[in-house]
Amino acid sequence: MRCTPHLCSVFALAATTALTVTPAHSQSAKPNVVMILDSSRSMWGQIDGINKVVSARTVLEQIAKDYADKTQLGLIAYGHRQSAGCTDIEVVLPLASYTPKRIAKVVKGIKPKGSTPIADSLVRAAKAADYTKKKATLVLLADGLDNCKGNPCATATKLREDGKNLKIHVVAFDRKTKTKLKSLSCVAENAGGTFASATSEAQLKSALNAVMAAATKPAMIKPAEIATDQPPLRASQELAAVEESPAEQAVDPTTTGAIPNLGLPVPSPLRTQVVEPAVEKKTEPAAAAPSVAQDNAATLNDAPVPISLRALLTDAGPEIKAGLVWRIFRDKPNAQGRYDLVSTHREASPTAALSPGAYLINAAYGLSHITKKMTVLPSVPVSETLVLNAGGLRLASVLANGEPITPNSVRYDVFEDETDQFGNRDKILGDAKPGLIIRLNAGVYHIISVYGDANAVVRADVTVEPGKLTEATINHSAARATFKLVVQPGGEALPDTQWNILTPGGDVVKESAGALPSHILAAGSYTVLARHKGKNYSREFKLDIGEDRQIEVVIR
Repeated sequence: MRCTPHLCSVFALAATTALTVTPAHSQSAKPNVVMILDSSRSMWGQIDGINKVVSARTVLEQIAKDYADKTQLGLIAYGHRQSAGCTDIEVVLPLASYTPKRIAKVVKGIKPKGSTPIADSLVRAAKAADYTKKKATLVLLADGLDNCKGNPCATATKLREDGKNLKIHVVAFDRKTKTKLKSLSCVAENAGGTFASATSEAQLKSALNAVMAAATKPAMIKPAEIATDQPPLRASQELAAVEESPAEQAVDPTTTGAIPNLGLPVPSPLRTQVVEPAVEKKTEPAAAAPSVAQDNAATLNDAPVPISLRALLTDAGPEIKAGLVWRIFRDKPNAQGRYDLVSTHREASPTAALSPGAYLINAAYGLSHITKKMTVLPSVPVSETLVLNAGGLRLASVLANGEPITPNSVRYDVFEDETDQFGNRDKILGDAKPGLIIRLNAGVYHIISVYGDANAVVRADVTVEPGKLTEATINHSAARATFKLVVQPGGEALPDTQWNILTPGGDVVKESAGALPSHILAAGSYTVLARHKGKNYSREFKLDIGEDRQIEVVIR
């Protein structure tokens, strides 16, 4: 929370290679690989409907299975213990040999929470790899920039000067900030490494596998070559990270006009997973006159195919048994740019029959959404399971002195955490009431709590974790002020009075009219102006938290 801190994700892999020389040739021993996992809160952001931290865990688990027996592994995490703190860097696995199961267990236990000290983490990783004495390779995976006033590029230059055999590779992992993250390419360039952009879990896996394969590749060299300093790869020699396939680019239900008939607001966590069944291509025979058998085959190919659907709350379950709305759309937009709705189902685990072809399956659970592309083949029943990665959010408000606030006098607006270039956020839900459970995709959300109808407004960031209910209580420093214009102290309030409430700097906080207007205002100092029968009267006053006041303006 920014209230929960800004989440941006980075983990790095560091490798050193020790060589044993024989009379004929030399073969490298297991390299030392130090992984640095950034668990700052931006890792709750999503790509293709999946939290980036979940994708990172999945990829790291696969990396552990493929390379644990080929490396000496260590793990450093930062941003996982404090909601904000640039010194929150911890060695959670000292350099040693571990089983894939042990590595996966530790990685799953790290939860995004804090800041992003990229520069300091590079230093910590390099020291863990003993970079001044051994060959070392660091691989930095970042979904954001250093927010701890560090300079990763200058840090990389200094580390390279101290450790001539150091290489730093960078993998940028985010779709929305892909262009901004290119500024990290200087880290790779300054330390003889490579830079790659990964905008999907598959690309992340490909990029990290390429680095790990290079780090663990046995080196067969002659003794005379051991001291030779090979020229480093430059940043322009990017790791192979395939761009999004046309199928992935073609379907993005969050774009304007896409999936217009959902009937529910579509938050940006909604993304599309594209799954294309592998179909063997066969050479078509020469055209011939259709036979009865061919006619029957054509009829069979057009016959509806049974499908069954179900949804899980998280990867580990449970299965959602109620509250789901399923919608099935054609996979291509029509002439108006909209996706045609095929059917709607409100059962938790619906079944249907679809003609062979490609479809978009959308599951909505409150404000939590996910859309997946599904291909139906002739005569092949389909069973699809969608993982929503959803959690719950329940909001409440109290005064800063602990006094409860009447539920009907406060409301909440829920926004995306990320802002555009103008600082604007997409609104997900407006006028939400306290005490209700709001179902959302896991991630970070910006909450605006409005108490009353004036300036008693509090902003906060809240992290929703998958499969959990997050309860957030927002403190308001405010009080109620009632205004009256009187001829003498304690007199009757004069009707037909216009009111302006101003800050000490002269900014208008609230305008109203009437004999006894009442407003909830943030605690502080104000000036109130009363206009009655063409004449103006004013008074300065101060409000303390929870101390409701009646402000009399006396005609002098």
